[in-house]
Amino acid sequence: MSNWLDRSGYVTLFAFVGGAVVTAIVVGVVLFLRGGDDGEPQVLAPTSTGTAIPATPTAAPSATETEVPAATPAGSFSTPDDAVASFVQEGLGGVYIGECPPSVPSGENALEGICSIELYRSTELATFNIGPFGGEALGEAVVLPDADGRWSLVFLDFPPLDAQITIGLKAMVFQAADCLRFRPDPNVAAEVASCQIDGTSGKVVDGPVEADELTWWRLEGLGWASASFLAPVIE
Repeated sequence: MSNWLDRSGYVTLFAFVGGAVVTAIVVGVVLFLRGGDDGEPQVLAPTSTGTAIPATPTAAPSATETEVPAATPAGSFSTPDDAVASFVQEGLGGVYIGECPPSVPSGENALEGICSIELYRSTELATFNIGPFGGEALGEAVVLPDADGRWSLVFLDFPPLDAQITIGLKAMVFQAADCLRFRPDPNVAAEVASCQIDGTSGKVVDGPVEADELTWWRLEGLGWASASFLAPVIE
């Protein structure tokens, strides 16, 4: 993997353009992302009753510097959509126009403002790409509920196109739909140790390894995961 553009599954990074053709591409990519992180079907999304593959959206950072996203800005909302709207207006200082429309009706002016494309939604997690209509996406919003059922938002900036995962620096789970599988060994036959949500990060300690037609990196405290759903953390 030489650069960010080499990663499969990231057509949605620049999906904020109008037109029915582009919309079809976006929908196809989103459906692909929901199929699982390494080509296997994702059997269960995180639920309040637990899953066969544990997800840790509320786990505290460990001694090995594994990190999960912290909500910002402060505040909680009744729905993920309300959290996104508030973040665009208060966090980005923009005008939120809702879900990105597939196209502008003929004869109307181009829309101005920031819109969102839903990537994944369950009772415990919702993710959206956010950006100006007709332009490049700014980043991904990861929206999580608290114990009272209120939702807060974490915003993950898209790394620069030339940013690369590097041993000794941090990488994060990115654009993985419900979660990304981590394993003790770099192959799909290895037992799944955990399944981590977007924004979870850790120090890169080994890789890349090519196996099972995938590129693998090992994150400290987490294990090996597909590079297709990892991104460098820019600090």
